[in-house]
Amino acid sequence: MKKSWGLPIMLVTIIVMGSSSGCLGLLQMREAMEDLRDAPETSIETIKISREKVFDNLLEWEAYENTTFFEIDETVSEINIRKEVHITGSGPLGGCLENFTRYVRAELLSPTGKSVWAIDVCEDVEAKVDEISPSPTFETGEWKLVITARGGGLQNSALQDRFEIDLTIKRTCIKYPLEEICT
Repeated sequence: MKKSWGLPIMLVTIIVMGSSSGCLGLLQMREAMEDLRDAPETSIETIKISREKVFDNLLEWEAYENTTFFEIDETVSEINIRKEVHITGSGPLGGCLENFTRYVRAELLSPTGKSVWAIDVCEDVEAKVDEISPSPTFETGEWKLVITARGGGLQNSALQDRFEIDLTIKRTCIKYPLEEICT
């Protein structure tokens, strides 16, 4: 009788190839795992920067200054700014007098120093959202929000000057399944 050497040779070949595949085997296994994963999806990431101040010194006006830097890239699709200012006792008769008035000044500057948005108020401003539109895209680089203010008030009372400026940046990104970060 003639023995068939085909089956034992094939079995030995499979064992040798499986145990010595090394990096090539890992690569094939990784590709197989990637095929099992869901497809990445487009997502909107929202980044919020909030600056607020409640003035509580009745005897002399407090000064407030803040400069906030943030990055804008080609994925940013929208910038919104919500502003609200309350200056106690302000009204149509008060008027703004330089060096004698409580105020809130804020300005959003692009990387080239161009003023994109600004307010300069010395009276109440109701909560309102301003939308900054790209034309056709936002300038990429480091943007700057500069806020200066002066106010006063009586601590823990309704007689307090205050402001709130919220900057919301929306960007389009790709989110991969099982990962928390948006790239």
